[in-house]
Amino acid sequence: MKSSLRILGLADLHDRVEMLDRLQDVDADLIAFCGDLHNGSSRTAGEPVAAALARLGLPVLIVPGNMDHKDVVPQMWREAGLIMLHSSSFRFGDYGFIGMGGMAVHNPRRLEDPARYYHRDDEVYDSLAQAYPGISGSKKIIVLTHQPPRDTRDTIYTGERTGCISLRRFLEEYQPDLLLCGHIHEDRGESQVGPTRIINVGELRQGYAAVIELNGELAVDWIEL
Repeated sequence: MKSSLRILGLADLHDRVEMLDRLQDVDADLIAFCGDLHNGSSRTAGEPVAAALARLGLPVLIVPGNMDHKDVVPQMWREAGLIMLHSSSFRFGDYGFIGMGGMAVHNPRRLEDPARYYHRDDEVYDSLAQAYPGISGSKKIIVLTHQPPRDTRDTIYTGERTGCISLRRFLEEYQPDLLLCGHIHEDRGESQVGPTRIINVGELRQGYAAVIELNGELAVDWIEL
């Protein structure tokens, strides 16, 4: 395993499968997909998209977004060879990944939707904390989420901050090296919480992505397809 790691960070394709063809020549060791591969799709509509992502030929770590329906994606992604990193951990050589998909909602009625990855805000902290021991001691620790942390790359078009409060608490307490996210299409970019670099990789449906290189220092190459 190489001492450095190049991650192709993707999110929010929303079934625009043709955008994946433009990534064929990107130099990376693995793909970290931060949710909303699909757009509320059925299995029939979603299968070609999952297969096209797998055909890029790199290991794919993926968390579900709010538009990836839980009655469709787990089995479909597994059959396509994608590694679903929801409330779980994964080691890639010396690098440790933990992930939590979906989004925190504050209306309890929305939690009753059986098709959506909706959860209470505090569940994000709890799930990541439970997954963390699986990758403790890793050279670098990377967190994959769909929703950004509160007050960090989470500003929507109205100016409102919509990130997850308990995710920010997790970052402040555990201090991972990197968090990759998406979801807030209009706040692509980079920020920092303590020592943790935060990268909202952008909306792939519009041609945005990022390559993150971990090699001592962390460097970001922003992609516009």
